Amino acid sequence: MAQTEKFLNANVYLDDNNHLGKALEVEVPKITEKVTEHQTLGMIGPVELFQGIEKMEMKIKWAAFHQDLLSTMSPTGANKLTIRAAQHTYQDGSVVGTKSIRCVAVGRLKEIAPSTLKPGEADIETTFAIDYYKKTIDGVDVVEVDIPNYIYKVNGFDIYASVRESLGI
Repeated sequence: MAQTEKFLNANVYLDDNNHLGKALEVEVPKITEKVTEHQTLGMIGPVELFQGIEKMEMKIKWAAFHQDLLSTMSPTGANKLTIRAAQHTYQDGSVVGTKSIRCVAVGRLKEIAPSTLKPGEADIETTFAIDYYKKTIDGVDVVEVDIPNYIYKVNGFDIYASVRESLGI
């Protein structure tokens, strides 16, 4: 029988400080490739050519107004955001393994959006502009984007290595 994988749970770290039980959900950065359209004489239609990465954002919804968290976030200073997660692997209905997932992002606070306050309910969503993002599964780097340093790696392949060499960086 085929193996099935299922996300189990996660924890949030802000600047390497553990914030277990404070986050409700996390939206990790979406990597969208920037393309430009190109068509020349003799082509039947345009093609889209890879030109880099669109801006990245990360959102975290917190369970309450945590002063210790909010006091460390600033639009002028970068924060290191780490999400550590566990994912179970099932075979024939039994857990046969656990994968470790780690997402690390570096960015600056972009928005604080409090929800409607109701008795017993209040949450706050923070949005960060992300310059660096890396996802690792069981110690294997799956993707790494470092916008200021011109780095984009997918499954260990450095897409921009030759470009950096040509630019002398």
